[in-house]
Amino acid sequence: MKKQILMNQQGDEIQVAIVEDGKLAELFIDRPDRSRTVGDIYLGRVQKVVEGLQAAFIDIGQEQDGFLHFSDVGTTGEDYRALVGDDFDEDDEEDDEEEEIQPAQQPQAKARPQQNGQGGAATAQDRRADALREKRQSYTQMIAGKLKPNDSILVQVIKEPISTKGSRLTSDITIAGRFMVLLPFGQGNIAVSKRIMNRRERKRLKSIVRSMLPNRNFGAIVRTVAEEQDEQLLRTDLEILLNKWKQIEEAVKSSQPPKVIFKEDNLVASALRDYMTEDVNEIVTNSPSIHKEVMSFIRWAAPEMEKKVQLYKGRLPLYESYSIAKDVESIFSRKVWLKSGGYLIIEHTEAMVVIDVNSGRFAAKREQEENSLRTNLEAAKEIARQLRLRDIGGIIVVDFIDLLDDRNSKKVYETIKQEFRRDRAKSNILPMSDFGIMQITRERVRPSLMQRMGDQCPACGGTGIVQARKTTVHQIDRWLRKFALNNKGGFQKLDLYISPTLVEPLYKDQQLKPEYKWFLQHLLFVRVKQDESLRSDDFRFVLPKTGVDITQEFSL
Repeated sequence: MKKQILMNQQGDEIQVAIVEDGKLAELFIDRPDRSRTVGDIYLGRVQKVVEGLQAAFIDIGQEQDGFLHFSDVGTTGEDYRALVGDDFDEDDEEDDEEEEIQPAQQPQAKARPQQNGQGGAATAQDRRADALREKRQSYTQMIAGKLKPNDSILVQVIKEPISTKGSRLTSDITIAGRFMVLLPFGQGNIAVSKRIMNRRERKRLKSIVRSMLPNRNFGAIVRTVAEEQDEQLLRTDLEILLNKWKQIEEAVKSSQPPKVIFKEDNLVASALRDYMTEDVNEIVTNSPSIHKEVMSFIRWAAPEMEKKVQLYKGRLPLYESYSIAKDVESIFSRKVWLKSGGYLIIEHTEAMVVIDVNSGRFAAKREQEENSLRTNLEAAKEIARQLRLRDIGGIIVVDFIDLLDDRNSKKVYETIKQEFRRDRAKSNILPMSDFGIMQITRERVRPSLMQRMGDQCPACGGTGIVQARKTTVHQIDRWLRKFALNNKGGFQKLDLYISPTLVEPLYKDQQLKPEYKWFLQHLLFVRVKQDESLRSDDFRFVLPKTGVDITQEFSL
């Protein structure tokens, strides 16, 4: 697979595009007004603790308080294992470096099976489940006892604010480097990426890292790119991470909450850290300053890749030159065409994202089942790509074209699972139901790319539908009728402000001008004025003498 990293700078906006086999796979954007916060470390203040939610709300200086679930509150390894009942082994703790580093989650207690019909005693499984529930309750009470309102706490953002929800926080701090991730409260645990298969190499890496950690309080996760790397290179990377942690400790001592203590690496550095692997064929940027930053990083971390870095000086824009400009523009389109002539419709709702697969103009030259299977297989690949490209997370429901053969449904399921293996975000995919519905959950750490790059439509408010202009005219008539019933003073003057687009339906097909009609019906003298700032479904009534807006006083 041909893989490229394109870094495009326009003004104060930086975009990093990951291109796979000539197609845009992922796009990251950083701009001053919408900076990334995942990985940032804050000294926060506990606002309130809600045991019913098993969570605390932390003031970190953002518009909404951050959300800290009890399962994301750090504790010592021994206490945690004793309370929750987990037995860890170093090899069991290994995580793929392709995934976000997440704190350990409390295991969910299984549903208690019913006793037999003869009223027999609880099984050993029942007793274990009860014991586990008691331990979890004790853990919750212990954490709730540690968190008190107005206390200071060091937390890290693991999910950016989305809609009305604040940032998701953890107190299990992690600091990511090129070859490893430092766990300041790791209690000596050292994990190695599962993608490093050679047992001798795994043992070598663990031995090197263990000898380098300053004490047993620290832990580390060794990333895939550390395989076969020189010990001095690993040591340098760890020293950088330890220096960052020292700076954090010093900043905490002299700070008052809420305050940012540590900012994650900028977009260019984090993209190189996470995506610069051996299969990258080319790294291209149109910015001399970014080129200098890339070269500095490459010479330290991977000098053998220096020849793959280019400063683009072509006449065409960078994305046009690499034929991905249309892919970037397609992010805002709800319709995505497939090569076969079929298409996807992607709809965002408050609770989930719904994707509808349609056969379109794909003529039934073959059997219907074969046509449906071919379209569904193509759609499965495109859906996986679009979810990565648009950075869509949460619950995704896909309505595939109905298939009669269960074996074909399984082919679609296996295809989409295979495509998701390229995705760094954690996901869970359920097989297709009898109704052709497939349910997917994908890790969401920030708003989707469309939400970050776009603004809500001022005309439709994000619904995609605007109220008919004729309906607004009827609303104006009803408002005036209600005002006249409440107006005991007789003759009254009003100014009506409407959108210019509303003028035509207001005056069209009227035997009398609206002003004359309203005067005869309600004894109201209304002057109609145009206001370009108003939507076609909005209007304003103002008292001309005082300029007071009275629209809401008599709202429908």
